[in-house]
This record gives sequence, structure tokens and C-alpha cells, in this order.
Amino acid sequence: MGEITRKKKKINWFMVMLLVPALAMLTVTIIIPVFVVVGMSFFHYNLLDMGNIRWNNFSNYKAVFTDSEFIRTFGRTLVYVCGTVIAQFFIGLGVALLLNSGSLRGRKVFRSLLFLPWTIPSLVVAVTWMFIFQPQYGIVNYLLGLGDYSVLGSPKTAMLGVIISAVWKQMPLMMIMLLSGLQTVPEDLKEAAEIDGATGAQKFWCITVPCIMPVVKTVTLTSIVSNFQMFVLFFTMTGGGPVRATTTLPLYTYETAFSGFNLGKGAAIGVCWLVFLVIFSTVYNRVLSSKEVEY
Repeated sequence: MGEITRKKKKINWFMVMLLVPALAMLTVTIIIPVFVVVGMSFFHYNLLDMGNIRWNNFSNYKAVFTDSEFIRTFGRTLVYVCGTVIAQFFIGLGVALLLNSGSLRGRKVFRSLLFLPWTIPSLVVAVTWMFIFQPQYGIVNYLLGLGDYSVLGSPKTAMLGVIISAVWKQMPLMMIMLLSGLQTVPEDLKEAAEIDGATGAQKFWCITVPCIMPVVKTVTLTSIVSNFQMFVLFFTMTGGGPVRATTTLPLYTYETAFSGFNLGKGAAIGVCWLVFLVIFSTVYNRVLSSKEVEY
């Protein structure tokens, strides 16, 4: 018994040593910065007044919630996130179903080609779509006959232009993840449902959807969180314009903290943003977990 106990202790210490590098990286890159930002949000912290950093209780949070621009920015962010995630989910699911069907030839080739946009850096994607939407020689204006109309220069269509570029960039990952989920759906369940007279739609909604729900929950939540953090596309393609039509939370935080030199208020915006995502993620996980099935 003594030897077995000693061996277990050695194995446990070995596991701990394997986890140390990952935990250290997590602490340095995430945990410490989060605590620093939360602390900064309770201070008067202005880059133009670095000699007068002082505790100011909840003044930064009061400034955030009484700022009408924060509410409008939050609303624009929700529009972008909802539009991007919904579009890429349904397009990705449709393509995944097509690639999962046995009737499609050359599925591996199509899968590789369709996955390419996800491998392209966001900055390159932004510049590419700026040329595509260019008023004078852009292919979109040529095909749709828009003349000199600037898609990214109009408050009515600028957000739509960014959403299209984001969907083009992110949809391949959604497609691959959903495809992997579809390939794990038990065929015997489908066959049994078919014998019982189930239609294709019934098999999809009653068998396929519940079986892939864990994948759906993961990929959609990951997409929501990552799109709340989208900065590169907006900063490069529109800069938050025109007339602040595409100013989202990341840009607003950047403007407040670095263009406006108010690090305290910028940190408070980041904390509000973090709290919202934590609450949303918790509720989202609980709601979708009730839709999952075990097999």
C-alpha cells in the first residue's frame, strides 16, 4: 500500500508540473491584466495627468453609464455581433450539410478551398474588402451598378460592409466545426427514424440538431465573444465612421483610453463589457445545455 501511495503522489506531482507552464501563461496573459484593468477602473487615471493618479470610487462607472455614446455604441456592437454570428451560422450550417452529403464529389477539395479565408490575417481581409467595396473600381459597385456609391462611406451600409467581410473571414471555421459535429451523428438513429416514416425535415430537427447542439453551443458562443472583441476590421475599413456608424465597443474603448487619454474610464468600459459577456455566456450555456441529448 505504501508503494502505491508513493507512486500516486509522484504521478500527481508530474501532472502538476505539466500544468505549471500553462497556468503561468494564463496568469501572466489573462488573470493579472484583468485584475489590473479592474483596479484601474476605480482610479482617476489620465495620461495627461500622470502625477495625479487617485482613487475615485465609482466615478468612472458613473461617467460610462451617463454617457449616451456608450449606450449607442453598445447597441451598434449588438447589431454587428448578431448580424455576423447569425449569417455565418446559417451559411456555415448549409455548407456543412452539403459537404456532409454523400452525393457531393470532391468534398475534400471544396473543404480545403472554403477553409482558406479563415487562414488569411484580419488586416489583409480588411484591405481586400476595402478594394472590393471601392466606389470607382470595386467589383461590388460594378456588379450591382451602384456607380460611385461608397458602401463603406455611407452610414446606412457601412456596418453591412464590415459584417460581410467578417462573415467571409469567419464562416469557414464555423463550417468545419459544424461539419465535424454532423459527422458524429449516429446513422442508426437516422435509419430507425426513416423506418418509422420520418421525413428528412423531421430527422434533421429531431435527431441531427439535438446531437450537434454541444458543437453549436461552443462555436456560436466562441463567435459571439470573438466578434465582441473585433477591432481590426473596424479600425482599418471604416475607423468607426462615417458619422460613428461603425464605432463599436473595442473602438470606443480605444478612443476613450488612448485618444482621449482617460485610462480610468476606458478600463471601466472594459469591465462593463467583461461582466456582460460573463453573464451572457453563463445564461447562454444553461439555455442551450437543456437542448442537448446524450447517446
